[in-house]
This record gives sequence, structure tokens and C-alpha cells, in this order.
Amino acid sequence: MTQQLEQTDSAEPAGEQYAQTLRWWDGFTISLSIPAALFIGLGYAIGAVGSLTALILLGVVATIACLQNFIYSEMAAMFPRIVGGIAAYANEAWRAHSTVVGPLAAFGYWFAWSSSLAIYGIQIGSLIQAEWFPDQTWTFSTGLAEVGLPHLIGLGVLVLGWVLNILGMRIAMWIMYLTGVIILIPVVVFALAPLLGGSWSVDNLEWALADSGFPGWQTWIAWMFVLAWTVYGIEAVASFTPEYKRPVSDTRRALRIAGVFVLAVYILVPLGVGGLANRADVIADPVSFYSGLFDQLLPGSGFIVTLCLIAGLMLLMMMTTADGGRVLQGSAESGLTIKQLGHLNRFGMPARAMTFDVVLNIILILFVGEALAVITAGIMGYLLCHIFALAGFLWLRKDRPNAPRPTRLGTSWPVIAAALIVLNCFIWIVGISSAGITGYGGPREILIAGLVLLLSVVLYAIRRVGQDKLKFVWRNPRTPEELAELEAPARELVAQQQAGRAAEL
Repeated sequence: MTQQLEQTDSAEPAGEQYAQTLRWWDGFTISLSIPAALFIGLGYAIGAVGSLTALILLGVVATIACLQNFIYSEMAAMFPRIVGGIAAYANEAWRAHSTVVGPLAAFGYWFAWSSSLAIYGIQIGSLIQAEWFPDQTWTFSTGLAEVGLPHLIGLGVLVLGWVLNILGMRIAMWIMYLTGVIILIPVVVFALAPLLGGSWSVDNLEWALADSGFPGWQTWIAWMFVLAWTVYGIEAVASFTPEYKRPVSDTRRALRIAGVFVLAVYILVPLGVGGLANRADVIADPVSFYSGLFDQLLPGSGFIVTLCLIAGLMLLMMMTTADGGRVLQGSAESGLTIKQLGHLNRFGMPARAMTFDVVLNIILILFVGEALAVITAGIMGYLLCHIFALAGFLWLRKDRPNAPRPTRLGTSWPVIAAALIVLNCFIWIVGISSAGITGYGGPREILIAGLVLLLSVVLYAIRRVGQDKLKFVWRNPRTPEELAELEAPARELVAQQQAGRAAEL
């Protein structure tokens, strides 16, 4: 009875709706894209600070991400109808205190995910070029950037991922199943590296935090800032909450299992890779060096890891397109940005929002070229969204203490959330001011992030004043009637849960 109610009452109340076809294992499959991002960032971290430092750094950041996923599971259960994941939860929690937080959170989140499509597309092109077309080093100029074979391949996979996504979630999920299984191959092999042969050595685990020339604590935080961009991404499964057959239980399981899984992967894989890799080789080739390590473990199989990384990055691109499109569409549905982005196509997909993502990344590939140049801008907005969402958890506990919470965390979790807010704020401030340590940006990228966040407020004003013909307000608390409608599905589910427990007694 509880499951039936959860499925029936969690559909969106009006307008265009997402089909409820996903289960928690689909959400977990979506989260398998995050280990693909690990293989992109790990080499740069090892080269900069050593494999032992990178291992501990990734373990700390993954622990934070896992704790955050538990917090988001309570918020997702409170709002199973709301589209947009943690950015939408931040908006709902903050709207009574500040209307601009919602647009800032949504665009900060969206830009971080969407701008990464160009990065992953170019990385796929670079892997293909290095493995099969090493002599194809030609380039041409677009006037602002030099474009070569990796960029053109990146454009191709970008468009392919977009096509597969707009045709419906089921088609996209089957591709995600396939690529998810493939990316597990290097994950499992490298995690078991200490047991597979004599080439793994603890002597290769190097602590080199001081090599940056900056104070150790500053280097540590600067790299936490960069690594959070990939590891924190396991929250993305919450963006699909309205599409789960059982939004509360499926979202809770997907978030928590994904959090624990990624924590294990981000410890075991860096341990295996770090014990195999020579740091000088990693510095020379921070992305393709995995092929040589795979050959050490399984002679003659180096090309396999390249295929696996390409599949994993394709999975990551598909998930990013789907996630970013839903956040943008949910923002439009909630009145946070222009309404034209709020429609679903005949397959029930946010095609306009996803197309907007693709156009942005085509521009980045053709006219920025080295898409890593915008990574600092993306991280700034993304971490800010997490800070707003975690603070939103505290606002909801304070402002709506009696609101129904089908998933309710214990009394220690507000303290944990407050600690995570302080820590993330510290990482955000130090990371922005220390971008030169990691080489992932500088003043120009900080300016880009500021302009993106400012644009979000401008678009919100256009939507509210120009399109909805409403007065711009700085606070917009819900009326009792709106709260009652919003909380009705969760309230009924809580009642059923209580009735079920009473019947068991």
C-alpha cells in the first residue's frame, strides 16, 4: 500500500510531466559516470602532489560527497514532485529568505555540469587520437582557437549524446547500462591491482604536497576545490526524482548507495593506480598513461582501458546532458528563468534545455578550444549551489519543523550539515584565490563565473517582471495553501508509513 501511494501521488501536479519509469538501480547506473571523471582528474592530481597525497585527498572529498548525499535524501523525499535536484531544493528552502538564491543555485549548478560536456568531448577525441591516429596533428583556426581532430571528434560525440537523450530516457538508459558496465572494467582491475601482480609497490605512493611551492594547507584546499567538481557529482541522481517509479525510496537508495560506492571507488582506484604508476610518466601523459598500467597487469590489453575510458566519458556526457537539461527545465518550470526552456518534447525530454547545453558547448569547443579554461568558473558556481542546498536543509528544519519527511535523518545531521557548510565555504574562498596552484584558471575564469551568476538574476527578473507580469520581490514565502498542496504527497506517505508500523505491532 505504501509503495502504491508513493508511485501514484508523486507525479507532477500539472503541465508537462516526466514519465515515471526509473528504479533505484537506474539512478545507481547514472552515478557510474562519476568514476569516469576520476580517471580524467586523477592523473593531474598525481602529477602535481604525488599519488599518496592524491589518494588521501580523494578519500576526504568522497567522504564529504557521501555525507552530502545522505542529507539530500531527506530533502528529495520532502519534494518528490519538484524537478531540478539540489538546486531546486535550495530554491524551495531559501525563497522565504531570498528569491535570488534560487537562480544563483540553479545557474551555478547548470553551468558547472553543462560546460563540462566540451571538456569530456575533447578528452574522448584526445584518447582516440593518441591510440589510433597519433600522426593526425593538423589544426585549423576559428579566429579565437586552434581546432584539431580531438575537437571535431568531441563535436561528434556531443551531438550523438544529445540525440540519444532527446529520444527518451529508456533509450538513454540502455546506453548508460552498456557504458556503465564497460567503465567498471578498469575500476575493478585497478582496485584489485595490489593483488594482481608484482608490479604494484607501496614505494610508488609518494607524498609531494610541497612541490607546488605554496604552503601545504593552501595546496591541499586548492586541490579539494578542483576535485570536488567531479566527486560531488554523485548528487546528480536526485535530479531524476520525479522520474522514479517510487520517488522517495528509489531516490533514497540511489543517493545513498551511489555515495558509498563512489567513496569505495575513490579510495581503491587511486590506491591501485598510485602503486603502479611512475610519477614522471603520469606528468608526461596525465590521461593516456592508464594504457601502460593496464599492460602491466594484463599484458597486451592496453587498448582495452582506452575503450573503457571512452565509454565512461560517453556515459558521463549523456548523464551530464540529461542532468543539466532537467535542472534548466525545472528552473523554468519554477519561474526562475525564461519560460521557453521549460517545455518537454513528445518523448517527455527537456529537449530545448538540452539543446541550449549543446549549443553552449559547441561554442566552447570551436572558439575556446581548451575547454579546461572554464573549469574554475564551473566549480565556483557548483560549490555555491552545494552551500545553498546544505544551508537549505537547515532552513527547512528551522522554518518547517513539522513538514512531512518520509526520509528523516537523526538529530546529529543538522550539526553535520553546518560543519559541511563551513568546510565548503572555506574550500570555495581558498580555491578561488588559489586557482594558480592547480593551473585550472585565474581572474578571467572568476569573471566568467561572476557573469554567469549575474545573468541568472537578470533572467529571473525578466521571467518574473517581463513574462509573468509580477512585481520583483526579494522574499517570496509560500502561502499556507501552497504549502499544503506541496506537502500533500509526502504527508500522506508518512501517514501510510505510520499506519503500516502500527499494523505490524
